Amino acid sequence: MKTTQQLFSYGSLQEKEVQLSIIERQLKGVSDTLQGYKKYDKKLIGKYPIIKKSSTLNDIVKGTLYQVSNLELYKIDIYESLAYSRIAVVLNSGVKAWVYIPNFD
Repeated sequence: MKTTQQLFSYGSLQEKEVQLSIIERQLKGVSDTLQGYKKYDKKLIGKYPIIKKSSTLNDIVKGTLYQVSNLELYKIDIYESLAYSRIAVVLNSGVKAWVYIPNFD
């Protein structure tokens, strides 16, 4: 069983304060991009960014790739709540990672 997971973040999970409050440590990550998705100006509760699958591969979402433990990923799932679903994607770097997308249109 894998003990760590790859997680791609494009929003608040990149903030040190958010990381400390959820998993009690600051993550070290690397820049990466997700092709075929688009980041929208509309935000959940006016604060949290959202991405959706795009109709064109030209759309790219910039973010950060992190390695987290299974327990940390579980804690992040709770933070993201039912407003988001965690899905598997392949980033432009070729890394398979989890990303959170909204559960609404």
